[in-house]
Amino acid sequence: MFRLLIPLRELWSDFLDLLFPPPRGCPLCGAGAEGEGFCPRCREMFLDHRVPVGCTVCGCFPVRNGTGGACGGSGSRPSPRTLCPHCRSDRPPFKAARAVGPYEGVLKEAVLRLKFRRERGLARPLGHLLAAVAREMVPPGAVPLVVPVPISSRRLALRGFNQAELLAGELCTALGWPLVPVLRKVRETLPQTGLSRAERLSNLSGSFAVVPGALPPGRVVVLVDDVITTGSTARECTSVLLAAGAAAVYVLTVAAPYCPATTPAGPPAGR
Repeated sequence: MFRLLIPLRELWSDFLDLLFPPPRGCPLCGAGAEGEGFCPRCREMFLDHRVPVGCTVCGCFPVRNGTGGACGGSGSRPSPRTLCPHCRSDRPPFKAARAVGPYEGVLKEAVLRLKFRRERGLARPLGHLLAAVAREMVPPGAVPLVVPVPISSRRLALRGFNQAELLAGELCTALGWPLVPVLRKVRETLPQTGLSRAERLSNLSGSFAVVPGALPPGRVVVLVDDVITTGSTARECTSVLLAAGAAAVYVLTVAAPYCPATTPAGPPAGR
């Protein structure tokens, strides 16, 4: 069934590209760039010298200091088991989450342009940035299944596309990984904006499901979305995927938030 659906999505994608053509120059900031690539500044920021994560589980970034740089400097690396307070007190079910960079500046603007201004041409460069992060996150030699976070049928009809699926498609094109859109949003939910962490989790409970029999068991999954904030969506989707037979789930997004102070993890907690 998915082999038939994906070509239809690609035809619709090509049609929307005619209506909303990709911008020229650097796709993120608009500065001069060679061909379809990034300008030197964006390439350095998001490919050559990415900010290291502050939490090795949820992938949030260390809080900036007064000089405008990330705490510890761009060359520092966290301990293999450095956790933010949220992950230390309530460990997520996914193995790890990683993002291209913090949700600010040109990266934040690119996500909003893709999502709300329908600048679908941004999916390709953002997908290439995701591919660079994915290579480092997933164990060497693994060929995971790539699953986009779904949106509701009502929102899909209004927007015309699911930005997570566009990003996932470009990631798969870059790495040769299979795109398997097996998750469905089965219940309408309130907007997550303005809700507390507990309210977000409660709001999303039972809102996602895996199409029966569509997920091959025992496979590693990379869950793709545009932004991770509190991780509520990633937690709920991961739980559903694991219950359907996934061996492990990694979460990949374009942007992630800054996190509170991190601390080295103690001994693993009992089950």
